[in-house]
Amino acid sequence: MGRESSVLVLDGAGERMAALALRIRGLGFRVVRAKTAEEALPLLENPRLACTAALLPPEWPVADLAGAVAALRDVAGSDGLTFVGVGPRPAPDGVERLRSAGVSLALWEPFGDSALRFQVNRALAGHRGDGQRRETRVPTEWLARVLAGGRRKEATVYSLSAGGAFLATPRPSLRGASVALELPLPLREVAVGGRVVYTNVPGNLQRANLPLGMGVVFTALAPEAEREIRRAVAESAFLLVV
Repeated sequence: MGRESSVLVLDGAGERMAALALRIRGLGFRVVRAKTAEEALPLLENPRLACTAALLPPEWPVADLAGAVAALRDVAGSDGLTFVGVGPRPAPDGVERLRSAGVSLALWEPFGDSALRFQVNRALAGHRGDGQRRETRVPTEWLARVLAGGRRKEATVYSLSAGGAFLATPRPSLRGASVALELPLPLREVAVGGRVVYTNVPGNLQRANLPLGMGVVFTALAPEAEREIRRAVAESAFLLVV
């Protein structure tokens, strides 16, 4: 984006959502808080804040949730506003209340920083990346083993798809390097081969909203490994939408 976008945390005076706002700031995002829809309106009207993502608790106490969401989205204007329900997963009728109101993304407790960062980035992008990607991508916090250049190291799998992964590590391999990965999927570990296509390292081009690490595209993926990865991705993706 040409300007830094802000994350709007609704019900920000509540203890849980206030703590969430601090946690998001710690990940490198700009955050503004509002307890009510009325408090949020001037924040959304401020072009310097450029709020394009709004996080709210499932139990946000408004009489007309759909009306509040629509009003906030109207004020946000052309940049759009993507809503994320964050907190304990509600009962089915609570989920339906969120869905009917236009809350599209979910982050149900418990969740780690990888999932939080992933969903905030996704909301800020307004789902634009979802339609451009050939494969569904999900956040994880699995510890993978990486073999590159004859050396073995560990890295956290920040995100995963059937086509590749982003590995969080302070020591990424060079772009173009071939790597072998051992991925600890929920049902069993799978081995895949890949090539580094992107690195996020300290410097002028570092992306602050991503962890340090490397993007790897899979180049050697056995059919059974691909099936296991697709299964794991589909199960995780289901939990990230309302």
